[in-house]
Amino acid sequence: MGASTSTKEEKLEERIGERKLIVHRIAIDLESARNVVEKDKTGFFAKLGFLKPKRDEIECESVLLFYEPFVVAKAHYFLDYYKKKTYTIRVGDEVREVIVLDQIVEPKVVKERVKGILKRPHKEIVFDAQERVVSEASAQIGLNRTGREVDHAKLPSAPAEPEPERFLKEIGDRVRRFSVSPEKIIDIVQERVARRPADIGRIAKEVFEVTEYAVVYTPIYEARCRHLKTGEIKIIPLSAVTSKMLSL
Repeated sequence: MGASTSTKEEKLEERIGERKLIVHRIAIDLESARNVVEKDKTGFFAKLGFLKPKRDEIECESVLLFYEPFVVAKAHYFLDYYKKKTYTIRVGDEVREVIVLDQIVEPKVVKERVKGILKRPHKEIVFDAQERVVSEASAQIGLNRTGREVDHAKLPSAPAEPEPERFLKEIGDRVRRFSVSPEKIIDIVQERVARRPADIGRIAKEVFEVTEYAVVYTPIYEARCRHLKTGEIKIIPLSAVTSKMLSL
């Protein structure tokens, strides 16, 4: 018993927007990047946040330029579904039956205790139904080249190269590649946004939409620094747009 519904269950409808390619222009030259690293190199090896080695104990072996890819996607999820619901309604002691939507429901006598005290029995009817519910969710997501989620708001913003595909071909092996496929990236975004509720029954309509989809290549300088006493090596990623440390 419950609200009338159609017999056909809708399948998930996917709407994936056109992918945009963006390549940031360099704003910080190699020499400036090297100066930043030299200035802060002891801090990269600090212990407990303040115990730093001496400057001559840290050697910056190289600073190389690479282009690091990220995905920034804005997605929306729409779900129109039915969920099972049980209704309990208390009725008078004199009631023998209740007719709901042309179906007869017989009341049951209920005995309950409150804080160990037996209350006076009463009658109630219990019937199953379905509620039609609409649920929506939106999110903007950033992913790095391994598919790990990153804070998209912290990614640098910069003017873009006018011919990004040609530019990437020209710089060749300085371009970092994704270790996950484009299909897997969409799956990760979908898993993050399209979450079905636990009480879901039958689906009337379900739509997963990627409204914005951009692959962004941003230039980074990778500084390789060595602690001459311990041999410890650290790779420091520095944004070639902002000259700040970049979380990869």
